[in-house]
Amino acid sequence: MRLYIGGAYQGQEELARQENPGADVIEDFHEVIRRVMAGGGEPCDYAGALCRERPAAVVVSNEVGAGVVPMDAEERAWREGVGRALCIIAQAAETVTRVVCGIGVRIK
Repeated sequence: MRLYIGGAYQGQEELARQENPGADVIEDFHEVIRRVMAGGGEPCDYAGALCRERPAAVVVSNEVGAGVVPMDAEERAWREGVGRALCIIAQAAETVTRVVCGIGVRIK
């Protein structure tokens, strides 16, 4: 598994596809977690299952924890869920790349 993470519109998906042609790319992982939670699922359980079932996948996600803390409790819970799920993905990942302005910086 490989993880690419960065702020919105920083080019993480483009870099992931360029560096991993033909790979199983899971894009917008942060939105996947939103759907999991909306369906009553647990983000950490989902992330663990993903690691077991698709170990060769490339996961692409926006960073969602920086900035102003939302007043809405549901949005705060979603941010926490994304962060905890990404910790599981990062631990299992072969590489973790943070992308800023289209430039990838390997952090693992």
